This record gives sequence, structure tokens and C-alpha cells, in this order.
Amino acid sequence: MIPLLMMLSCAPKAPPPVSDATVAGPRTMAESRPSGVVYEGVFTDEMYAFSIPVQEGWVAEAGPETGLMRVSMSHVATSTHVEIWVFPGSGLEPRVREGCTWTFQSKGRPIQAADQTLVATCVPDDALQRRVYGTIFEHGGQTVQLEVQPPNDALLEGRSIAEALLAGLAW
Repeated sequence: MIPLLMMLSCAPKAPPPVSDATVAGPRTMAESRPSGVVYEGVFTDEMYAFSIPVQEGWVAEAGPETGLMRVSMSHVATSTHVEIWVFPGSGLEPRVREGCTWTFQSKGRPIQAADQTLVATCVPDDALQRRVYGTIFEHGGQTVQLEVQPPNDALLEGRSIAEALLAGLAW
């Protein structure tokens, strides 16, 4: 019996299981933190201190704390998307979007956060993809780009409900 136990103890052992955390390395706090939180129905960005009510029928998903896209919101019934981006520095021009060309740009109406705005439309290279309607303005030394992406079969309805949502944006 003793020789059998000795043989078993000397047998090769299986390597310990490898977890995803070991392969990818430990996650840093900055990678795992969101840009803001939803509390009592309001999304608040922790770095840029803006807030926007998450109206009924909308779902908000915070971007990463260190990312340019701060929050993405989706209207469940119409699948309209709204994204709020913040870019370092100033400049009233739309930022490049992959697979899309900004074909229309014009001076926009003043809004609560800024006197000067630019409105722009980004037309996708693939006609089946969504158009992007942007409003660009400067606030606090940063450039803010609000993007509305309504579904192609509900452009007016999508833009209308997105504008109602964005009316609640506050600093």
C-alpha cells in the first residue's frame, strides 16, 4: 500500500486552471469604472459634471471613465440612440466617424450650455446604416458632440423624442 501511495504522489500533476483574469492581466480601476451613474432617474457624468434625466422608455449606459463617449442612451420603443461625446480642446467641427461622412454643416441655434453651436449630418457609406445628426458646442474648454441616431424608418419620430430627451441636459 505504501509503494502505491508513493507512486501516486510522484505522478505528474495537472496545471492549475487558468482564469480569464490571469490571461488578460488584472483589470485596473480606470478600465472598470463608468463615466457616471444613474441615480433616481438621472444620469450624472462624474468628470464633466453634466446630467440628463433618463426619461421613461429610455435606457442609459455609461461609457468608460477615461473614454470620449460619456453616455449612450437608447429608446426602447423606437430604437433611437443618443450619444454624448466630450473631446479635449475647442473647435466647432464634427469629429470623424468611421463609415460616415459629415455632408451637411450649419450654424445652429444657441442652447442652454453654449451661445455658438454647429449642427451637422453624417451620412453613412452604407445606405442601410443610420444617419447621425450632431450638435457640437464648446463648454468648459471642451468640445461636446451630441449625436442622435434615429432608425431609418422613423427619422422624424426618433429625432423628436431625442430632442425632448436632450432638452433636459444640464451643467
